[in-house]
Formats: sequence, C-alpha cells, structure tokens
Amino acid sequence: MDFEELERDLPAAVTLQEAYRAAFYMVEQYISLEKNPDEGLILLLHYLDSDPARWEDWLLSVQRGLKDPETVDPHR
Repeated sequence: MDFEELERDLPAAVTLQEAYRAAFYMVEQYISLEKNPDEGLILLLHYLDSDPARWEDWLLSVQRGLKDPETVDPHR
C-alpha cells in the first residue's frame, strides 16, 4: 500500500483523542521495530500511557501546533 492510498483511506480530520492515540501508537510502533530502542522513547511511551499530566500536556502541544503550523512539516 502506498502513501497516497493510505491518506485516501483516512478521514480529513480526527478528534483530539484519536490524534493522541495515533501519537501513542506511532511511538509504540517505532519502539517495537527497533532492535535496541532508545530509553527516552520507552520512557515517552510510559509517560503517554500513565502520567496524570499527559492530557493537559497534549492539549498544550496541540494549541502550540495550531499557532505555529510552519515549524514542523511532516512531509519534509
């Protein structure tokens, strides 16, 4: 399956909860693919799964991303 096909099968927008789960699964997937995953990523996954502050941190990150859309380009 190519990238265009993947994008075509996705909705144009997702909820904050869906985006959070996607970020969690992206980190989890990366860790599972690495032979010796970085300890920092393992700690990030643990944080995303268990830290009580994670939701507020996520909301602040979403707000920051909306205010500054040029900084991080996923296609670069």
